[in-house]
Amino acid sequence: MNSYCSECLQECVIKNFIIQTSSLSLPGEWEMEKIKKFVENSTISLPTNWSRTWQDEIRKNYLTINVVRETSIVENSTQSATMDVVDVFSNVGGQTGLWIGISLLSIMELIEMLYRLIRNEFHIIRRKIQANRQ
Repeated sequence: MNSYCSECLQECVIKNFIIQTSSLSLPGEWEMEKIKKFVENSTISLPTNWSRTWQDEIRKNYLTINVVRETSIVENSTQSATMDVVDVFSNVGGQTGLWIGISLLSIMELIEMLYRLIRNEFHIIRRKIQANRQ
C-alpha cells in the first residue's frame, strides 16, 4: 500500500508484504477425526452417505488457510536534505572565489566604488550648475 502526502511528490509510506504460498494435498491422519467432529457439529449440510465416505469428502473439500507473518522486523527510512540554504550560498561563494577569484567582499567593494564614482560625478555636476547660476 503506497500513500502520498498532499504536500509530497514522492511516496511517504511504503508497506510491502512478502507473500509465500505452500500447500499440502490432504490433511494428515492425525487431523481427520478433529475435522470430522467439527463438520458434524457445524451447520454444514452433510451428504447422505457421510458415515461411509467422510474421509474422502474431507480430503476433497478440506481447506486450511494460515496467514503468518514472515518477519517482525519493521524498517524505517528517513530522508533529509543534505544541503541547507546556507550551505548552498557557501558552496556558490567558495566555487566563485576558487575559479573566478571573486569573493563577496570584492563584490561589495566594487559596488561601493561605483557608488562613490557616481556620487562624485553628481557633486561635480552640482558645482558646475551652482557656478553657472552665480
